[in-house]
Amino acid sequence: MEVSAHCHCYKSLVLPKLPPHAAHAALSHVVAFRQRSSSINSTSPQLLRLQRQRQLLLFSIKPKSKNHRTIYAASSSSSVQTPPDKWLLEPVGDGDSRHIGFKVPMPNAFEISSNEVTVGRLPEKADMVIPVATVSGVHARIQKKEGKLLVTDLDSTNGTFIDDKRLSAGVVATVPPGSCLTFGDEHLAVFRVSKLENVEAASNPDPSQDKVETDIPIESTRS
Repeated sequence: MEVSAHCHCYKSLVLPKLPPHAAHAALSHVVAFRQRSSSINSTSPQLLRLQRQRQLLLFSIKPKSKNHRTIYAASSSSSVQTPPDKWLLEPVGDGDSRHIGFKVPMPNAFEISSNEVTVGRLPEKADMVIPVATVSGVHARIQKKEGKLLVTDLDSTNGTFIDDKRLSAGVVATVPPGSCLTFGDEHLAVFRVSKLENVEAASNPDPSQDKVETDIPIESTRS
């Protein structure tokens, strides 16, 4: 009677088709089958049927294929970024070096592309080197911030000037485009400041190509 009762239980059992994430629940069924089969003769048809059901159950919880690939959405950081602005400092001094006592060549023009630049006479301490004796070893700091050019005098001996105004040491000042910036010497270290416009790449496609590739009407890209 005990065997027939177990047989009736197994006949009425319907194996669920489980997804991989239900492995734990499926394995619980297998354990239950093993416990119930302990009282059934090892050669009985009921036990053979139970073993077959166990094999089917284990097959249904087979792990995912290694060829499975997850595709992630593109990050928003892939969007095109605006090129950083650049500033140009062009020497406009008269080149008079009589106050130095010997001939001193005029400095070159400097293009400011970094966010922070140190100005001075010593190459080992300055990014923008002006080899003039009246310029301090570490004279001033130039910074780019929010589209503006800023300058700070670093307690130099002969001062930093925007046009004719001497800056207080340690105080950040905005340098307007078109103004003159002087680092201690009005003859050899004065520069006219100008902001360089961002130039688009020469390989930029024509409007018709833009329309084909992006499927955006030409009218929507014009002001």
